Amino acid sequence: MNKRPIIGAATAAFLLSLLLLIGCGGAAEEEPAVTLPAAAGVAAQPTKPPPVVAANTAPAATAPATAASATDAPADAPADDAPQLPTAIPTVAPTDIPPTAIPTATATAAPTAVPPTARPVVQPTAVPPTAVPPTAAPQIGANGLVASHFAIQERAQLTVNGDVWFEFNIANSTSGDVAFDALGVMPKKDGVDRKEWYQHSYGGNNDIIPRSGLTWDDHINLPEAGNYTLRMVVCFDGPACLAQTGTWHTLSPEIAVTIK
Repeated sequence: MNKRPIIGAATAAFLLSLLLLIGCGGAAEEEPAVTLPAAAGVAAQPTKPPPVVAANTAPAATAPATAASATDAPADAPADDAPQLPTAIPTVAPTDIPPTAIPTATATAAPTAVPPTARPVVQPTAVPPTAVPPTAAPQIGANGLVASHFAIQERAQLTVNGDVWFEFNIANSTSGDVAFDALGVMPKKDGVDRKEWYQHSYGGNNDIIPRSGLTWDDHINLPEAGNYTLRMVVCFDGPACLAQTGTWHTLSPEIAVTIK
């Protein structure tokens, strides 16, 4: 006996239910189950009532029996594989920030004018006048003659026109006699030779100084008070010597005397 597959009756029932759902316009009331006549030799199967569909709801798409329909899940439950929406970040109202106070510009005090420091007036240092070096000591000796001794004697009268006694020795360093024209004492007052007061001791008669020398003493008279120096001199210029126009050569160091 040939049996019809049961799937055929079930499919027919599903199609019929779908047609009834469309014809009813989405009524929410539950319809009585319709029993189809059983085929010969096939037991009658109860018909599954059609699902209640809300009004204006689109029919569910047919899906394979093995696939789970998304409409089978509760409306308020999200699908397990649905992407999770990010949690909404609460909006925070901006806090009112008080305006920053702008610092008031501090007035810069004008610099106080500092008067220049008065510079002390430096008085120029008085430069002492340059001392005039004393006149160089005259060269002592001439033509081999020199006073090996010259001194003021103790009996000298150091007064105006007094007899100022002196003594001397003239040495001859040559190998023969030395002729001369004037030999005596030259006074100098305040640094100036006073030839007019020259004291002539020897000369004028073709006199000579022998190799053994000449020893003698004499005196000079000075007509003015003051400070003097006395020294032995010799002249070789003939009559010009006594005329105060000849050249005088120094034969001894000077000796200082004061006439009162």
